[in-house]
Amino acid sequence: MIKEAPILTLSGVTKNFGGVKAVDSVDLVGKAGQVHGLIGPNGAGKSTLIGCITGISQIDAGEIHFDGNRIDHLPVHRRARVGIGRTFQKIRLASQLTVYENVASGLAASWFARGGRGWLQALTPLRSSVISEPVMKSLAEAGIEDIAEELVSSVPYGRRHFVELARTLVANPKIIFLDEPATGLTALERERFSNMVRGVASRGVLVVLVEHDLALVGELCDQVTVIEQGRRIFTGTPTEAQRDPAVVQAYLGNMSFITTEGASSGKDYVKTT
Repeated sequence: MIKEAPILTLSGVTKNFGGVKAVDSVDLVGKAGQVHGLIGPNGAGKSTLIGCITGISQIDAGEIHFDGNRIDHLPVHRRARVGIGRTFQKIRLASQLTVYENVASGLAASWFARGGRGWLQALTPLRSSVISEPVMKSLAEAGIEDIAEELVSSVPYGRRHFVELARTLVANPKIIFLDEPATGLTALERERFSNMVRGVASRGVLVVLVEHDLALVGELCDQVTVIEQGRRIFTGTPTEAQRDPAVVQAYLGNMSFITTEGASSGKDYVKTT
């Protein structure tokens, strides 16, 4: 259920690298329970914008508000502490550890980020119930509990996306940023991924999806924001996006996605030629 009040608000967010504005006065609003697509050409500034929100990059201008509080001055670990999680365009897992151990490390890291007693919690043995129960729950949600004891190095590339997702979800984030998570997925894995994202959003989590697969964007997203050369050029539904002249000129070309009644009910898509 999408709430009326936004959980994430960006106002005039700007990030400069030298003389280049990688992110240029971007406004964005995301609501709890929403799947919000962030699309645009390669180099448009999408991943940089995520870095600004999560704290990897400090913004040069503007404001970022999360859950009613301004957070753009906070370091990465404090933003993680309040409920911001993400995956990366290039999967970042410890290949020499098992799937279970990778996800458990995500839980321990979230405790450590809290400070205080969280530091002691982070030292809890990996096989204790206080860790194993939430870890196995996240693995089940991602549909990979069957490979819990496999080394990540032996897991096919597509399924590693689900490991990274489980590692992020185990910390119970309020927002999760997914940076091109569908890369390398088979058709079956893509379907499983879609179902999982819908399930996560149904719990009231804001899911921000950065993805070049426009069919997947049309299938999952309630809203899309389109970025070009660091600037926001459109925000609206996927159906509205495909009809917007600026979006078509900047990005879509002859690609089109058509939605039905909303992300929770499933969507159809087409490619135009």
